[in-house]
Amino acid sequence: MPARAQTSKPERYDELLCAAAECFQKQGFAATSIDTVARHVGATKGRVYHYFPSKMDLFNAVRDRAMELVFDAIRPALEADLSVIERLTAMSLAHTRVMMRHHSYMQVLLDGLQMQRFGATTEFQRQAMQRHLQERDDYETCFREVLQQGVCEGVFQVDHLSITLQSFLIALNGPVFWYRPRPGDNDATHDEIAGKVVRYAMAGLGVGDLPVPSTTSERPSERPSERHGHE
Repeated sequence: MPARAQTSKPERYDELLCAAAECFQKQGFAATSIDTVARHVGATKGRVYHYFPSKMDLFNAVRDRAMELVFDAIRPALEADLSVIERLTAMSLAHTRVMMRHHSYMQVLLDGLQMQRFGATTEFQRQAMQRHLQERDDYETCFREVLQQGVCEGVFQVDHLSITLQSFLIALNGPVFWYRPRPGDNDATHDEIAGKVVRYAMAGLGVGDLPVPSTTSERPSERPSERHGHE
């Protein structure tokens, strides 16, 4: 799994990212402006421009943070000493939880995979688009390699690896499209929903009862500006 560089950012930067993720999710890329984000977080346009030269740069930064969240979520399971079924189960649970706990970020991330809709007008933005596509491929490779191992060990029923992989990830990404936070939702709620989604996805591989992994993926730490149930 490729190492991802982590750099410390001011708290205000995180607040702007969170506000931008919520605005992009609710209003879409075209309808969201720097003004929209500034009003949402109670900042001036100048404060937003201090960190992000353009709306596209802000959009890319939100996607960067989203990729950090998903990679960080599955890393413990990917690197732990687990059987292949335990590993895929733990990775899938971690992935599905993140889809709900960071709902705005994940919606922007998936929208951004259709980057050609928005265009890339500068060299920096073109490089960002290529970087995001490469990160998507790297992330999918983490799951592909575990699936391939399971096929080699005879524990997964797979007719076509690439089709199975994409169908599997679509199932795990499902909460981005249909989950809506309700009053009282908490980590236990997300765990229950994630368990049902992953059980469905694993059944498609011929796995019946899900194992209880000897270690589980750590939940991503919450940044102060990220508020559940606000999407």
